[in-house]
Amino acid sequence: MKVLKIYITNESDKLIAFLVDREIIDDLYITFDLTKVLENYTNFNINYEELINLETTKQFFYKNEVLILSIKLDDDNHVQFLIEKNISLQHLKKVPENVIPKQFKKIISNAIKTTYLQTVLY
Repeated sequence: MKVLKIYITNESDKLIAFLVDREIIDDLYITFDLTKVLENYTNFNINYEELINLETTKQFFYKNEVLILSIKLDDDNHVQFLIEKNISLQHLKKVPENVIPKQFKKIISNAIKTTYLQTVLY
């Protein structure tokens, strides 16, 4: 099976591969394979070890206008969303519940609104 990667430029102008399992809609990707999630944590210096269940962490790469949203479900289950700035909230709302549960849609929407609105306002 082919490994899907999205390349993101970090703060040091170095291209780093973000591993994804699939694209959900334009500008929204999901990773749920724990091996890939753990590699993404390492590659992007995301501190996840102190997260409690259903807690999220956001890592924003403004240079490329990319948001990495990580959610810890339990010790063995984590999910990550790579969200690009041009994502359509209307399209996100239309994604079926069996693809993204309502609870995750709320978390994603809030992350989009707080992250991208703050960059526009400041």
